[in-house]
Amino acid sequence: MKKAITSLTLIFFSFMTFAQNSHPNSINVNGTYEYSITPEYSCRMVVSLNNVYYDSQTMSLEEVKSGYFEKLTKAGIKKERLKESTLYYELLGYEKEGTVIEFRTKSLDEMQKFLHVKSIGVTRSDTNFEVELSEDEMADFAKHAYEDAKSKAASIAQKIGRKIGKALYISDTNPSRISESLYYGHTDEKRLYAISVSFELL
Repeated sequence: MKKAITSLTLIFFSFMTFAQNSHPNSINVNGTYEYSITPEYSCRMVVSLNNVYYDSQTMSLEEVKSGYFEKLTKAGIKKERLKESTLYYELLGYEKEGTVIEFRTKSLDEMQKFLHVKSIGVTRSDTNFEVELSEDEMADFAKHAYEDAKSKAASIAQKIGRKIGKALYISDTNPSRISESLYYGHTDEKRLYAISVSFELL
């Protein structure tokens, strides 16, 4: 009996939620706003004796690293800006000695300069960019997207001889953190902030 009551209660609340989100006298639209981002680029390079084929019997890991750092310095990338992670390398499962070197910058030109440096025993692991949106930024973008949605809803309502009233429901599922791979060379610094809004239809 308790199970039957619980099931009926769940069905009732599900129905009420559906009814609230699908008001019979409402219009649902999506609003968008294009904004610019200033991402931080990151790249990991695998420095490993596994990648040394001809001089593997004579070269040490330190020689491979020093040769790579020397080339980076000549390209204008200081050693102090590099982060080394032996744990990350161990997790990759290589058989021979090695490490992972990570470089971060907010300059795309600087990242391209880093990527152009080639050295024996060094291969690229992954290249990404990240953006962290603040609460104020997200609120501002949402406001612009809301105005876009409101304009769309008003135009549609006018076409059918109606008007829009107050907003009944707003859905914003945009993440505050954006992390994407640069594997395919996607470097567009524009993004769309999208929300869904339900307006009262008068």
